[in-house]
Parts: sequence; C-alpha cells; structure tokens
Amino acid sequence: LLWCAMAYKPAANLEVCYITIDDKQYDCSKFKDFHPGGRQVLEQYHELDATDVFYAFHGKEAFAKLGNMKSVPKTFPVSPEAKAFREFRKKLEAEGWFESSKLWYLYKTTEVLGTTLLGLYLGAIGHWLIGAIVLGLGFQQQGWLSHDYCHQQVFENRRLNNFFAYLCGSICSGYSVNWWKERHNTHHAITNVFDSDPDIDNLPLFAWDEKDFPRVETVPGASSLIPYQHLYFLPWTPLLKLIWKLQSILFVRAKHSSAWEKVAVYEKACVLFHWTWLLSYCYYFMPTIGHSILFFVIAEFLGGAGIANIVFMNHYACDHPENMTTSFVSLQLATTVNIAPSTWMNWFSGGLNLQVEHHLFPTMPRHNLFTVRPLVQQFCKENGLPYQSRPFFECISVILAQLSKMSSAYIKYKSTQAL
Repeated sequence: LLWCAMAYKPAANLEVCYITIDDKQYDCSKFKDFHPGGRQVLEQYHELDATDVFYAFHGKEAFAKLGNMKSVPKTFPVSPEAKAFREFRKKLEAEGWFESSKLWYLYKTTEVLGTTLLGLYLGAIGHWLIGAIVLGLGFQQQGWLSHDYCHQQVFENRRLNNFFAYLCGSICSGYSVNWWKERHNTHHAITNVFDSDPDIDNLPLFAWDEKDFPRVETVPGASSLIPYQHLYFLPWTPLLKLIWKLQSILFVRAKHSSAWEKVAVYEKACVLFHWTWLLSYCYYFMPTIGHSILFFVIAEFLGGAGIANIVFMNHYACDHPENMTTSFVSLQLATTVNIAPSTWMNWFSGGLNLQVEHHLFPTMPRHNLFTVRPLVQQFCKENGLPYQSRPFFECISVILAQLSKMSSAYIKYKSTQAL
C-alpha cells in the first residue's frame, strides 16, 4: 500500500507563471503558491488561454479578486466550438443551473452522515459484519459528498464549503482536502493529458498508454507488473481508499504552498482525528482483535471498491493527448465518458456517472446535472462534438480491454528493447 501511495510525485515548481483570462494576461508567479486550488493547475496553463478553465472552477468571489489583479492585454485565437461553449455556459448560468438547493444538500448530507453513523451503531451493538458493510457504503458516499463540497457546489461562501469538505472528507473519510484539491483540480483542467494529469500517472501498477512505456523501467517493480495489469485490476480496486488515505498522510507531513501552510495545522488535526476515532472504535467496540481487523478491512475495502469502480470508468480508456493543443470543451469531451444513468447508478455513483456534464461544469450542483444532460447532448450534436456514454458493465469491459491491450503492447515493446 505504501509503495502504491508513494508512486504519485508532485510536478516541478515553475519560477514564472503567466496565464490569460478574457484577453488579459496575469503574472501569477507569486500568487500561485497562495492559490487555494494548488499551484499545479496554474502552472499547467502557463502561457496559455485559461479563460474556460477559470470560469469552470470559480464563482463570484474569485472574479472579484481577479478584478483587483494587474494585467496586460493578451489575445489568443478562439475556436468555433469554444465560442459556442462560452455562449452555452452563459445560457445555463442565466437559467439558474449553477444555483444549489440547500434543502437537497441538507437531505443528502443527513443521509450520508446517517449511513455512516448507522454502520458504527450496528457494529457497536454486536452486528459487526453488517455494520462494516454499511460503514463501507457510508465511506463511499462520504467521498462523493466531500467531492461536491470541495468543488464549491453547495454554498457561495468558500469557507462554508471547506468546513463540510473537512468534515466529510478529512474527519469522516481520512483524506487530505488540500491533497485532493491540488491533484483533482489539475486533473479537471488538463484531463488525460499525458505526463500532466496526475490521475493517469498510475505506475508502477497501470500503464494506460504506450507513451508510458519508456518510463516503466524507471519505476521499481513496474516492468514485472504491467504485463498482468488486466488480471489484477479488479482485485486491486478495494485498496484505492487506503492508498488515498496513505497519500494524504504523506501530503500533510510534507511542506507545500503558502496556501497550504495557512491550514496545515487544521488539516493535520482532522486527518489525525479520523485515524484516532476509527482505530479507537475498532478496538473498543469489537469483541476481539481479529474482529477489529476484519471490521476495519471490510469497511475500507468496500468503500475503496465502491469508489474505484466509478472513478476508473470515466477517463482511463479515452484519449491521452500529449499536450494542450485543443480547447477546454474539446479536451473534456474527447477524454470523458458517462456511465449510463439510472436511479440506482445516479445514487450509487454520487452523480459522477454524469462525468461529461460534471467536467464541463465542475461547480454545477450534483442535483442539476441530470436536468442539464439533454441540453449538453443537444449542444454536442449541434456543434459536431462527441458525447460518450456507456452502460456500467460495458465501461468495465472497455477498461479491462484497454489494460489488456497495453499489457500485450508492453510485452512487445520490452522484447524489441532487448534486441
């Protein structure tokens, strides 16, 4: 687990960073270390037009701050699909689709916290197996809920969103919110871009593209594992939550940006509190040490499998461009696929089965994605853009086929390198 957790390495820190928004270039060289979403996402758009990605992530607060920053004129050509997308976004904003229902999120937060507490209660009164299963489901749903809060979907006030993100993400689930933001925001901004999107850098376990092959030999153990990746992918998925929690521990122990240092004490305390309450519960409420270990493993593994078998379906078998040579909207649509919606899937996946809509509009509240879906489909049709959607089991089949294809390709690559 620790080996997998340590596989992710932060990108190198650029000395200068210039980004352009609405034909104005901003010097973010100093600001990037104070950026609440992490420096990496800014550095990936150095000397590029970041207009669409800025609008995708930010609300009124950020626009007010942007208005106080110095800038110089700078223009980039705008593609027809990017122009159409900007108009489409304005239309959705005017219709109110970016406004959340506080009542819906009250219900959802109560449901998820209630599921978690129910699992703990069942375990405490002797029903440890069913309690572990319910807690595992609660852990999975906590992941989706903290995701909503981290994306600032619920409140206009960033501090309120962050409070609930720490509650659901750090205290209840054991994740570092700022680890998540730095990694996940970069993933959203440069989805599937090779050697840039941290989410597809999965060595030593998985190589998703032939462009990964030259790096395999540089990562200990990878060359022995990759030929079998399609065989161990599904059995591996229960480990994802524990890997993320270990990555979070490594993150909070290290030094990061100035924005991180402001909240470091609080986040470390939240992560420590998670491990304290979880391990204490397992020790005091389970009848034996063996039951404690089983309760912990079942809950963590079910939560991990429930998360992994959603998040890995949406991007990994899609295109992996080498660099940012296209518009934001074209990149998202080329690298993202939906899991076909149903009442069960919409609930189980926390709305992330509608990944196309979510990646185009990350701050749109989850409950509005389902209504906006046909509008997005129509937009894609009118502008000749792809809209990808597959049934759940077909998504799994495509992922396994991609891994198998890369396994075979790597074996051939390795044999040619040996000549």
